[in-house]
Amino acid sequence: MSDKLKVDLDAVMAEVRERIREKREKGIYGPDVEALLRVPLPGGRRIFADDLQDPLGSLAEALDAEVEYDPRSRKPLVGPLITFARRVTIGLVKWWMGAILERQERVNHLLAAAYDYEGQMAPRFGARLEKLERDLKEWREHLTASNLHSVYFQARFGGDESVIRRQSEAFLDLFKGRKRVLDLGSGKGIFLQLLKENGIGAYGVDLDPRTEHILPGELVEILRVCRRALAPGSPLVFVTPNPKTLTVGAYTFWLDPQHLRPIPPELFKFYLEVEGFTDVKVRTFEPSEKRLNESVPEGPIRDNVKLLNETLFGDRDYAVVGRAPS
Repeated sequence: MSDKLKVDLDAVMAEVRERIREKREKGIYGPDVEALLRVPLPGGRRIFADDLQDPLGSLAEALDAEVEYDPRSRKPLVGPLITFARRVTIGLVKWWMGAILERQERVNHLLAAAYDYEGQMAPRFGARLEKLERDLKEWREHLTASNLHSVYFQARFGGDESVIRRQSEAFLDLFKGRKRVLDLGSGKGIFLQLLKENGIGAYGVDLDPRTEHILPGELVEILRVCRRALAPGSPLVFVTPNPKTLTVGAYTFWLDPQHLRPIPPELFKFYLEVEGFTDVKVRTFEPSEKRLNESVPEGPIRDNVKLLNETLFGDRDYAVVGRAPS
């Protein structure tokens, strides 16, 4: 097989040279074309050699060959100057290439050492990571008193069921005719029971720290998940204490140690709007039981009393309502 390949290559090269000779005689090619076939590469090898007969051996020979370049110029007068310029250029290129190779060798050594160091340090890093995770969990437990028995807390501060039911009835119309309503933070299931009584299919989720008292960034993530999951036009309702009423924001909100920070109604409305929900509105409800007596003479005194009632003793809760974009 190799002899046949050698004969074929020789025949092809002979034919190429013959065609070049004929075209040179006709004036199509000059004598420099045939000479080009025999021009040596830097290092002394011809362009067309018998490398294909032993490609692996030829490759090793080519890699081992020294690359040389003759910088001498034989032009009269300016030849020495050209030769000097070439020598300077070659010296600069060799210095630059040497610096690059030295830097790459240093990088290779550092990477190899880093991989070895990582293999030795991985167990220690894993132990440190586990400790950090434990410390973070413990810190959050201490921050929110999550180790408190929730049964006792709900018994004291969970709110009157009849009041919660009355508040929930205001949102029934939004969900009429629907079969898959999700109640995040369903608590005692009062709203779920109300939905069931009205023929609305629903299920609830609770006892998850990410669906109850959450940080603003977590709330934004929940809104994005809701936008992906909800059918177009589906309603979305969030109910929370109203910090615009100062007696709530400064006192009753903090009765729950798991509350992290109150959300002003305008900010909550903005969250829904910026995440693409439409027809976003804020509803306030549950007026404060204690209010200043507004039965005072008309004028500045009555205006001031009304302002104090609105600021100190306004509605204790609010809901922000929106719809998934179509």
